[in-house]
Amino acid sequence: MENTLSYLNFIKEKGRPLSEINPGSDEIALAVDDALQAIELLKDIQTAILGGDILSEDSGELIYAYQLWGEEYHYLNWYCDRIDNESEDDYLKRSYILAQEGITNAHATAEKLKKKCYIVFVTE
Repeated sequence: MENTLSYLNFIKEKGRPLSEINPGSDEIALAVDDALQAIELLKDIQTAILGGDILSEDSGELIYAYQLWGEEYHYLNWYCDRIDNESEDDYLKRSYILAQEGITNAHATAEKLKKKCYIVFVTE
């Protein structure tokens, strides 16, 4: 429970609430470095990352990246469904690898476009 609180406190301290653009949302957008740290915290509490949404900034406000960068970048959002007969441990590991890859790809694209990049995790 303490590690779960550490994760929740971390994202609240470091992140930007999605309620800025989605009233009532309790999701939090993290900068790239903070998102990578959050993966480590999720590993500690063995919580799968079901997917992630990529956001950016337009005039200081959060916006879904594909809405600003173009529909062709919608693929940067990712998901990780459990595969039939996949063990819980293998699924957890794969979800962290996919999250790291997703963040790396989104960050590289943001750098190329000279845009900011934020990540929202969908977790169990």
